[in-house]
Amino acid sequence: MPPAEPAPGSGSSRPLPRALLLLAAALLVARVGTGVWEERHPPAVEERVSWRPLDEARAESEQTHRPILYEFSADWCAPCQAMSREVFSDPDAARRIEAWYIPVRVLDRQQEEGRNPAAVDSLQRAYAINGFPTLIVAWPDRPEFRSTSGYRGRQQTLQWLASNATGVRLPGIGATPGPRSR
Repeated sequence: MPPAEPAPGSGSSRPLPRALLLLAAALLVARVGTGVWEERHPPAVEERVSWRPLDEARAESEQTHRPILYEFSADWCAPCQAMSREVFSDPDAARRIEAWYIPVRVLDRQQEEGRNPAAVDSLQRAYAINGFPTLIVAWPDRPEFRSTSGYRGRQQTLQWLASNATGVRLPGIGATPGPRSR
């Protein structure tokens, strides 16, 4: 004989699994919370580029005959963080950058501290920096410099860096980067 059907309007005879519903709701809230946290606090990236102190870069550039690569960035800048993850954390890219340039990070602290150190302020004015990230290739003995603003991806950034490092040999490869371009 089949089981008796519940009387109309009496509902299910099974108890509602309240504990499972509460657990599911708690897990959903926890996942949304960790997502918000991760978005506001991205994981630290181990950069492979050995950034030189600003006050030592000019002398090293003059001694090695390599141009200075200034990377203007800010802690709050999402494209700067992407460039850091995708370019400056890559061992091969870091090796090339250090072979071609004297790398110097110029960190803007205007938003966090209300002002920048005098040296940062001076460089930003000298190169007319108005956005982040901005890369500048400069030679200490020449007034000319090359610049690019914004982050257009790993490949395009590496191509720009290679095209502006004329005359510098990359150890182990034996080739020089292509002609300079803006």
